[in-house]
Amino acid sequence: MYKVKILIVEDELLIAEDIRMQLTNLGYEVSGMAVSYNEAVDSIMQNLPDLVLVDIHIEGKKDGIELGDFLKNEAEIPFIYLTSYGDSATVERAKKTNPDAYLLKPFKGDNLFTSIEIALSKAVEANRAVEATQKLEDSENQDFVLKDCVFIKQDNIFTKIKLADILFIKSEGNYLYLYGIDGHKYLIRSSMGYFSSFLTDENFFQTHQSYIVNLYHVDEFSPSHVKIQDQEIPLSKSRKDNLFAIMRTI
Repeated sequence: MYKVKILIVEDELLIAEDIRMQLTNLGYEVSGMAVSYNEAVDSIMQNLPDLVLVDIHIEGKKDGIELGDFLKNEAEIPFIYLTSYGDSATVERAKKTNPDAYLLKPFKGDNLFTSIEIALSKAVEANRAVEATQKLEDSENQDFVLKDCVFIKQDNIFTKIKLADILFIKSEGNYLYLYGIDGHKYLIRSSMGYFSSFLTDENFFQTHQSYIVNLYHVDEFSPSHVKIQDQEIPLSKSRKDNLFAIMRTI
């Protein structure tokens, strides 16, 4: 039976150990324990937890709220803030990262269990909503994607674009911009998830939740971005190692 994997980010070791024991007693699996932002990011990329418990005040230059921002916008993993501080300034900063729950210390096992289950439930519902939206977009989609090309409808005319000629793809809401080698930018109504399912060529790589690049056209890359022609495209930390491994084989 699968056990939910949870990462604990807490710099007070006695508290971290207490939380670990509570989680184990509640039937969860502890995927790791970290005391700082950097340790947490490393553990996330290695073990891919289902949920992260984040103490707001942790070791290092970056605090738990900055880790929450990473979890929300790059790793896309649900998280719960744990803190002894309930002041308005801390709460306001925390709210901007949209955590799945906020627990004030000290807390009891039943409160921890409830918060975790609600956070996981919210994540499942969010995924269902995305799938439902994609199905609706699929039914409304007027573009045709074939094995090696896409026909894009513009003013009742379908224009053929070879997938190999796409430099990169940028997502904005319910639309995608396809940047071509001819300098044109094509707009289509589609989600990134739906369109990427047709990109069977291994040279298409998602560098960020809003970008997919064609590796054939990458001119340079670094731990923070890739560059295609004059465009710098962000590279998420959680995807960096995969990209570097792929580029070594090309």
